[in-house]
Amino acid sequence: MPKISVITPTHNGAQYLRQALDSVLGQSFQDFEHIIVDDGSTDETPRIIDEYARRDARIRTVWRDKASGGPTIPKNIALSLASGPYVCFLDQDDYYHPDKFRILNEGLDTHPDWVAAFHDLQLVEEDGTPHEGTYLSNADFLARSSGFLRPTDAEDWHDCGDAFYVFMSLNYAAIHTDSVMLARERLLNDPVSFRAQYRGSDDTDLWLRVGAQGSMGYFNRSLAYYRQHGSNLSKNLLAMTRNAVELHEANYLLARHKLSDEERARYRRKIASYQNTVAYLLNKAGEYKEARALLADAARNGEPLQAGRGLLSSFIREYLPGYTGRRIES
Repeated sequence: MPKISVITPTHNGAQYLRQALDSVLGQSFQDFEHIIVDDGSTDETPRIIDEYARRDARIRTVWRDKASGGPTIPKNIALSLASGPYVCFLDQDDYYHPDKFRILNEGLDTHPDWVAAFHDLQLVEEDGTPHEGTYLSNADFLARSSGFLRPTDAEDWHDCGDAFYVFMSLNYAAIHTDSVMLARERLLNDPVSFRAQYRGSDDTDLWLRVGAQGSMGYFNRSLAYYRQHGSNLSKNLLAMTRNAVELHEANYLLARHKLSDEERARYRRKIASYQNTVAYLLNKAGEYKEARALLADAARNGEPLQAGRGLLSSFIREYLPGYTGRRIES
């Protein structure tokens, strides 16, 4: 049985796929399997995968005739086939540092209480040219999470502690799909899977569910490269933001007993900000009734001023479509 199962969902990824696959095969820690699920590709992706699979028996392939429209289904298929106690993910257009497996494997082996470990990411252009800063340094992660992180005896390693789940809920999950390694056998309360109802936010949902189950380790260096290009952007912002509202409403029910009164109020305001965004998009789409229902919830959640502006905008858009006065955004 391999120590690490690597999962890569692919769909028409021929442009960058070779670099992704080479970064797995070039790891300094070699005890792994690589499960690649091709999700109905129509370009050269299947040929590239087949070429690599013929070359290395650790590559396992799954072929889907019809595209599912996103990585959720392919990742869950791969998870059902994975045999390693540790699991990590690699998107088809990104790539790993050669020591990623060695470093995260050592971290998880040394800390049997950690349910996962993650690291920073180097942002790169389409051609691989590095951006200034990194995925987490650009978000001021170390400063914002300092009250939750504890240094360890190992250089660059931090113990996030059980309370890190509170940070993840109130701020941001901090984990990226390319950055995490999960210890599946330590996650018995909520097995690893991506939930399709949160499509577009299903990865954030999983990281929150993992964080709720125990402590994690953070390695403060970049061990993967996250490519920045147009296809990183969502084509359906409304659906994604609506799913984010549902996700955080569900997570709030899980998190609230761990939060202080001030933190619960803060989390409700965070949910309200998502609701205001959804309402703004619904108003633009002419879905005024649904927009106003969300805005009423946003007001109750602690954002009455912004919600009030959204309600006024909604009524103006619906009943005074020719209004040319000062623009009011929701």
